[in-house]
Amino acid sequence: MIFSKILKKFILFFIFFSLNATAAKEVLDKIAVIVGDGVVLESQFNFKFNRYIQEFSKQNPNQPLPPESFLKKQILENLIIEELLFQKAKKFGVRISDQELNDYMERLASSNNLSLDEFINKVSTEGDFQDFRKDLRNNLIIQRVQRGLVRPKVFISDQEIKNYIGSTDGQNSILVEYKINQILVKSKNLADEVYQKLSDGKNFNELKKEYDESNDDEIPKWQKISELPSLFNIAKDMQIDDFSEALKSGAGYYLIKLEDKKGDTVKIEKQDLVRHILVQTSEIRSDKQAEELIKEIKDRVIAGEEFRVLARLYSDDPGSKLDGGNLGWSTSDKYDPTFKKVIDESNLNMVSDVFKSSFGFHILEVMDRREKDVSSELQKDKAFRIIFERKYEEQLERTLQELRAESYVDIKIKI
Repeated sequence: MIFSKILKKFILFFIFFSLNATAAKEVLDKIAVIVGDGVVLESQFNFKFNRYIQEFSKQNPNQPLPPESFLKKQILENLIIEELLFQKAKKFGVRISDQELNDYMERLASSNNLSLDEFINKVSTEGDFQDFRKDLRNNLIIQRVQRGLVRPKVFISDQEIKNYIGSTDGQNSILVEYKINQILVKSKNLADEVYQKLSDGKNFNELKKEYDESNDDEIPKWQKISELPSLFNIAKDMQIDDFSEALKSGAGYYLIKLEDKKGDTVKIEKQDLVRHILVQTSEIRSDKQAEELIKEIKDRVIAGEEFRVLARLYSDDPGSKLDGGNLGWSTSDKYDPTFKKVIDESNLNMVSDVFKSSFGFHILEVMDRREKDVSSELQKDKAFRIIFERKYEEQLERTLQELRAESYVDIKIKI
């Protein structure tokens, strides 16, 4: 199994940074394996085997090679699987366009801190660039076939995501740190009294000076959940500036406040609550008529008619007209650039001037603004990706084994 993982690593290395067996295409060849409707040639096998030995020796000069018989079996099996996947690609009509290939090469160049031209020059100094493009395209085709075969078999429940986020492994991967303030009192009655004052808007630090019995004057410091008492684990579900109810412990009753948090999955998003009315041009309404209608609607709003009623009557936005033009809470970044600009420049509860976006003519009103902690959604997204990658690899292994087992394979060479 260890050798198998090593082998996979090097085979991937060859795909991206070496040229394939195309150099041997003029050599008289023999069939190494009959695979379904296709074949693996001896030249392909010999090229992969020799290239693996060269690269392994270059990168591990002091490490002995895995047993030759093992290497040959593993390389041959990889070639068989590759051929089966290409046959699936042909059956499913999987293709990689030139634009997709160019985009991928740009990302590959960027990941190696190179411009695209520098990357092309580097590849060209090591071999034929067109052969490299062909190998890269083939690898992307294989990846797409694998995803098509495996993704429908990977299921992740909400409970799995929740369990992972709460686990030690999850906390180490997500890396969120919290700054928590605390008040300790000895009796439940006193804890309830403090909680009520917090609910009434009293300042946490002032109440701490008045009630805290912990003699802890230390300024709150950054800590991971794993570094906090288990009683404080609720912090991971709290929003910044939230405070807890009384938490019973052996020392008394704690009330905690989440002062701040940080990490790659921590994000405080500025959101706007917006409603709008859209009037579009059509076969029976010219651009000028649409603009005149939206101006008339604005005048009626200013004169005192209900915005939401006029939105239901006149708006051409099917997604919001039944809600009186209400678009719900969102960041302005998600909208058309012109629409975003008007939102950002609008005062609260003021109807905007008429403006034109790529959708048509609008008026809008920003009804409220807020800062929303969307960290929990980012954490769920990251947890999902981590779990998916693990499950995907496990399912991919099983799927490839099943594909190999159900396919016709006749090995012609001795290894």
